[in-house]
Order: sequence, then structure tokens, then C-alpha cells
Amino acid sequence: MSRLLENDSLDLMAASGVPVPGYRVAASPTEAAAALEELRGKAVIKALVPTGKRGKAGAVSFVSSTEKAESEAARILSLTVRHFPVRRLLVMEALDICREFFLSITFDPTHKSPVILFSPSGGVDIEELVAERPDQLFELPVDITRGLEAYRCIDFAERAGLEPAAALQCGRAIHGLYRMFREHDCRMVEVNPLAELADGKITSGSGVVVLDEQALFRHPDLEKKLGEEQGNGWRPLTKLELVIREIDAINPHASAIRFNELDGDIGFMVSGGGYGLSSLEQLTREGGRPACTFDITPGPFEEKMYRTVKALLGKPGLRGLVLSANVSNFARVDLRVAGIVRALKELDLDYKKFPVVVRYTGPGTEKARELMAEVPDVEWHEGEFTLEDLTRRIVDRAYERNGGEAE
Repeated sequence: MSRLLENDSLDLMAASGVPVPGYRVAASPTEAAAALEELRGKAVIKALVPTGKRGKAGAVSFVSSTEKAESEAARILSLTVRHFPVRRLLVMEALDICREFFLSITFDPTHKSPVILFSPSGGVDIEELVAERPDQLFELPVDITRGLEAYRCIDFAERAGLEPAAALQCGRAIHGLYRMFREHDCRMVEVNPLAELADGKITSGSGVVVLDEQALFRHPDLEKKLGEEQGNGWRPLTKLELVIREIDAINPHASAIRFNELDGDIGFMVSGGGYGLSSLEQLTREGGRPACTFDITPGPFEEKMYRTVKALLGKPGLRGLVLSANVSNFARVDLRVAGIVRALKELDLDYKKFPVVVRYTGPGTEKARELMAEVPDVEWHEGEFTLEDLTRRIVDRAYERNGGEAE
């Protein structure tokens, strides 16, 4: 998942006219103490990791002295928050909040459009609040062909029950956030809380921005911000996932790879949307333990398939590899198989002992069959070989079940 760290999210929001508090990034207790002094002696220190629920993990702390800033910074830097080790901190100006709102923009399949979500009773536990009081979540679908005028945002805030002064400021924040959402190809943005301060001003208490991975080629500056703290949505990327990401970057506009490493021992390179998911489920039903998930979109397959197979088979503890895809109507099978064959030849494993089961069908199948015949003992199957046949075969051979041997 392409989730920006909070400091980068706040940078985008500020550039789009959304009010944000003062903040600094710190990588050590000393830097955190210096940031506190710059923020006039009162601040909130947060773990700078791409995940939520930091407060409940003990990774958010209010400080009002340099000694406290140093000790809390050291403590938080020693934490791992929802699988993410804390390497940097966000030191944010402490806010005198008198009221909290919730604001988010995402895509809604029902309306087939972006939708703005706003709650006048928002805050930290917005999910629980909405479950108990659904009337407190207001929606504003946006017609992308029309756009979103500022006056509609203000009217929307008033309909949510805000008085004119607060509605005006919240409306402006909503308008700026939607502009940012469109300009940067976001999948989701969230401000929780959008805070009303004691002096009546509205500002952002936090910022979350999730980008559309398929649109990153239009935003190379943002893609560079997805650094070492970036994960796959629930944990940091593994070394193997980073390697596959580098392989995908060879040509980010074609044959896009989606890959996640798992704890199993069967290399799983089965792609094709629902076919891939069904195969993964069937593999586990057969008792197989997948070592990864994999998908690749149509395009010039050969180089990416070659490098991915070599990278995956370097994973310790593998007991076999299965490769397949749904019927390829718009992509030649032989291009995909050419890369696989190159990798298997170079690896030069004993494929009687390390089973590789391959099943493809579609344009170029005859050429693919000839190519695969160059690698002895690799199993080749075509359209008559079902999903159930495929998963049962690799499990039988990988775990030597039912006397599984090379055919």
C-alpha cells in the first residue's frame, strides 16, 4: 500500500491550503528536544510509521520539557508499532482542542465517484461512533465531471450541523483536501481529528494520504517519498519484496507485478485475478503452504518473469514452485514462458527433487511447449489441466504425498 508518512501527508495538505499545525521530523532524542524548543515548549511526539492506532500502541506522547522530550523520544524509538519498527518521530505543535471533527475522502462503489465523509462528532474512535450513531456520518458524493465548488463544501458542513463560522472554515478545509485528492491521484485521504481550537480556528490534528499505486508514474516526486518505512499495508517490506519491487521498476508502465512474501514453502506464481485467488485458496485446501502471492498484468513478460523466478527461488526453505495463469487472450504465453525457461536453466536445479509444475494456455502455447521441453523434468500442462489438478499436483510432489514423483 502506498501510504505516505504523516509529515509528507501534512506537507501536501499545507500546500493545498488545508490548515496544519507546526511540526518537525526527528531521528533522535536530541533532535526531538530541539524540535520542542522550536515549537515553543509544548508538543506531541508521534511514531512516524505508516499505520494507525499509534496512540493505543503507546507511540504518542505529550511533552512540555526537553528532558521529557528526550526520554519519551528514546522510548518511542525503541518501539515496534503494528510490525513497523520506529525509526523517526513526528514532533507536532500541541493543540488546545475544544471540539473534534472527522474528515475523509475516498472512492465509493455505490456512487461510482469520490465521496467526502464528515462527522461533527468525530475523533479517535470514529468507527465505533459511526456504528453506534450512523446519523453522525454525512456523505457528499462528487461528480468528477463537474468538480467541487467551495460553496458546496460550506453548505455540506452546515448540513452536518456546524454553525456558520465553523462551517466556513471546515468547508474551506474540505475544498482544499479534495483538490489535493484529485491533483495527486489519491485513493484515500483522512484528517482525524479536524480540530476546532479554543480560539475558534480550525486545523488538522493529523494527516493520512494513501496514493493510487497505478498512478505513481505521474508523481515521481511522491514515489520517492515511499522510502524504507513504506510497507505492504500491515508490515514493512521484506528483502525479497524489495527485490521484486526493483524488478517491477524495470518498466513500471507494463507487466506490473503485485507480490507479497508469505511464510510457506511452495513458490506460488499463479496470476489472473480471480483465477489466482481461487488457486491460492485451493492450494491451502490441499494442505499446501504458499510462500508468496503473485500477479502480473499483460505486457512484455519475459524479463520480469525471468528475474522474478530467479529471485523467488533464492528464498530459503522452498520445496517447489507452481506457475500458471488464466487463459491468456491478450498476451502470448511463449513470452511469459521464455523468461521462466531462462531462469530455470541458469538455476540448474534437480527438478526431479525440486518440483516445478507449469500450466499455461492461450496464444503462443505451441512455442511455449517447445521452450519448456528444454528444461528436463519440469512438468508442463495446458488447458485440460484444471485448477484442482494443478494445486493437487504441486502439493503431492512438494511434500511427497501420495507417492508424488515427476511424470
